[in-house]
Amino acid sequence: MVSTKSLASGVLVAFCLAATPAFSQIQFKLQWLQDSLAWGVFATPEDGIEPSDYLIIGSGQVTLVTPPGSQFNNLKSFSGTWEQNAYVPTPKENPEKDYVSFGLVTADPPMFFHAGEETLLFTFSNKSPDCPESLYLMANEDPFNHLPNSLNSNPGNDISVLDPGNEKTVYFFSKVYAPEAWDCHPGKTVEQGPFIHGYEKRRNRRINRP
Repeated sequence: MVSTKSLASGVLVAFCLAATPAFSQIQFKLQWLQDSLAWGVFATPEDGIEPSDYLIIGSGQVTLVTPPGSQFNNLKSFSGTWEQNAYVPTPKENPEKDYVSFGLVTADPPMFFHAGEETLLFTFSNKSPDCPESLYLMANEDPFNHLPNSLNSNPGNDISVLDPGNEKTVYFFSKVYAPEAWDCHPGKTVEQGPFIHGYEKRRNRRINRP
């Protein structure tokens, strides 16, 4: 199955061609949220990056690497509207893993990125009551993260954001941070601090749980 990373990429490309933008980076994290019994996907600008409040979201995708046969539900969007749009079981490049991709459908609820703060994109739950043996966001060096691949799939993590209020800077996904934060096993959970999101269109809303 082929997944798409493009939402409004034509708009973003048009702005890029109209100017010579500076490029900056946004990182993703997978975090177990004990209070919600769900995982959250978070994004944050790299150190030294200060986006404005006037952002144009071009595209977004998050790819989860799971044990074979894993199933998830209760997808809830907090910044942008997301949906599960691709599932690739045990590709030959990595036959001991499944790949689940979530794509950005619209930029509503609005998506904000602030320096030094985490933004919650969406949450999802495991259909099984058990904590999986492993769960992580696809790394840039993942063996299935190369095109073309055996299934003509387009996995990976992606965010493309134009910041007209900040010298027409363009932000792209760079890497996964805090990989240990996914762990839901007793004694291994990592506490989640305050974060922001665009749900109910409230800017700078800081909460401790979704």
